[in-house]
Amino acid sequence: MDRRPRHRCARRHRLQARRPDGPHDGRLLRARRPHRAPRHLKLPGPVAAVVDFIIDKIPGLNKIDFNADTLQEKVGVLGEPVVIGFILGAAIGFLGGYAPDQALPLGINMSAVMVLMPKVVKCIMDGLMPLSERAKKIMNEKFSGESFYIGMDPAILLGDSQVVTAGLIFIPITLLIAVLVPGNRVLPFADLATIGFFIAGAVAVHKGNLFRTLISGILIMTLTIWIANQTVDWVTAIGVTTGSIQAGSVIAALDQGGCPISYVFTQLFTMQNVAGLVVIGVLYAICMVFYVDLSKKRAAALEAEGAEE
Repeated sequence: MDRRPRHRCARRHRLQARRPDGPHDGRLLRARRPHRAPRHLKLPGPVAAVVDFIIDKIPGLNKIDFNADTLQEKVGVLGEPVVIGFILGAAIGFLGGYAPDQALPLGINMSAVMVLMPKVVKCIMDGLMPLSERAKKIMNEKFSGESFYIGMDPAILLGDSQVVTAGLIFIPITLLIAVLVPGNRVLPFADLATIGFFIAGAVAVHKGNLFRTLISGILIMTLTIWIANQTVDWVTAIGVTTGSIQAGSVIAALDQGGCPISYVFTQLFTMQNVAGLVVIGVLYAICMVFYVDLSKKRAAALEAEGAEE
């Protein structure tokens, strides 16, 4: 086991290939070690806001609404988180070529994640939320007439049952997307354990609607993987410079490497892919317009509800 100390803020997802001849040999880059969960919701929220707007305009689709709770009511025991976790875990094991004595324990482990993750994160939330509320109160008192909001790590969302369910569902979906994206060289592996971070923002925007989350999530993971392919050289250069990998190896990242803001800013200074800069920049700007508009509407709705109470 690699026991070398790592700085907390520097530990990032690294996807390691088998020493290719060059950075563009076309091979899939496979995850070598787990990474620190991404701290951004820069892509999920804006993309989900656009999807939410479009679906609201489509008769029939705008009526579809199911979540982990309603799914459990309709399919009975098969909708239990522990059962869903076992089925997905075992299926992934068999698809990965595991023998039954390996695939079935993998299903049991994923079932445990489904059950324990919300409980563990709830303990963290119980400690963080009072601190956040107290800090918000102090800031509002110090600056009378101003309203402050304390930003929290997206990890607090992982305790929600809808996020846990969506995260597990997107494990096989993300692998399928990686296979289908044209020219893709990045095969997610270590990131599969933290897919919830990539999907949590969409779950929040869609208010737990798994149908809409599935649509948003497919777009989010497709864009993330596509952008990560464009940043392979940059991430590799960072890895070589910091001594994390040896020269000749190739790494990629789905967190910051697949982040549209990092991609746009880097392209503005390097201009290596002007077409990609324009496409991602325009798409992200459009998504942000919808995201800001949605945020204002929901904030107004919350204020109206508070006034009524």
